[in-house]
Amino acid sequence: MKSKLLHIIIFIGVIFAFSACNDSIPLPEPESVAYKSIAIVYWMGDNTLSSAAESDIQELVKGKDNIPDSCKIIIYADRVNDFPVIYELDAANGLKEWKKYTKEEDCTDSLTLLSNLRTIVKNFPAKTYGLTFGSHGSGWVMRQRRALGPDQSHNSNWMNIPTLRGVLEHLPHFSYIFFDVCFMQCIEVAYELRDVTDWVIGSPAEIPGPGADYRTITGALCKGDIESIVEGYNNAYPTIHFDGVILSATKCSELESLAAITKTYITNAFANRQTISSGEAQNIQKYSSSFSDYTYCYDMNSAMSNILSTAAYDLWIEEFKKAVPLRKKNTGRWSSPSGICNNPTIYDSEHFGGISMYIPQDDEEGNKKNTELRQYQWYKDAGWDQTGW
Repeated sequence: MKSKLLHIIIFIGVIFAFSACNDSIPLPEPESVAYKSIAIVYWMGDNTLSSAAESDIQELVKGKDNIPDSCKIIIYADRVNDFPVIYELDAANGLKEWKKYTKEEDCTDSLTLLSNLRTIVKNFPAKTYGLTFGSHGSGWVMRQRRALGPDQSHNSNWMNIPTLRGVLEHLPHFSYIFFDVCFMQCIEVAYELRDVTDWVIGSPAEIPGPGADYRTITGALCKGDIESIVEGYNNAYPTIHFDGVILSATKCSELESLAAITKTYITNAFANRQTISSGEAQNIQKYSSSFSDYTYCYDMNSAMSNILSTAAYDLWIEEFKKAVPLRKKNTGRWSSPSGICNNPTIYDSEHFGGISMYIPQDDEEGNKKNTELRQYQWYKDAGWDQTGW
């Protein structure tokens, strides 16, 4: 009984905490703006990527001369065996520790994320903000790996995307959200975040262990130069172990139009719980070498080209190109030194889209994901709610 009462008290506390900050933080008044732009890098590195977080910080330092005047990079880093730190980085002063936390915190917790980002926005007022995440990830799926994390100091907690969207709604609008994280470039994620950012940048597949070479994109992060972020990331490969990375940028202002035209076809093609056959699935580009573990990673363009008639596809692809205008398939074939991760071969090059989508499946594992899909705005707006799925 006490345990149940405690959970109720905690739940009410969380509701009041979000209610207290129900209004979004407006951008500061022009006369109070100290910076032209702030690029925030939020590293959820209290896990096996702790050393990668450290490497990325050093890469940012090496690229500091590319940071424009009146711009800063603010880095939040939570790493293994250390309390979180917030750093500020600019061309004139280099890297400085701005805040050292005196206790451990769960970097994947929604209120912790909100508090940290609010602290940064309040103390570094700017005209525009960009946001980069470093972490492990699994796209929109929540049950399996919960999207972003984990924080191993807190029971390996993860953050899911609807929760992330709820946090970011209380902050200034971001010019971009860049996921230097595996599997995050999926239509379900981009659509969920469409109202809190102008662009979503990421990969629909696993990314190389080193991730971005931040020396090549430091200036682009500060300027919000989407094309240069994608090009700089892409041009850093191949390396010794890694031949390339699949990367794309999604323009959020075009996503509702893409959802509308997709809905006209989804409702018919998948009516009465229809789905693709195993034979059809083999023709669609997939984004994992261990596909049985990631059965939701179909290339969206490849999938729709197989589902639609030629005439319907010709109409649909025009909206898709507007929504996902930047796509890079510099993949080669790579594997990590540990042999765990593998980039998929692009075998449907003609219909490479650079963003994944989920197609419901009528089996035990699929039905778990089908339930999770209903928590996303894409489920209704793309017409899945009218198909019986």
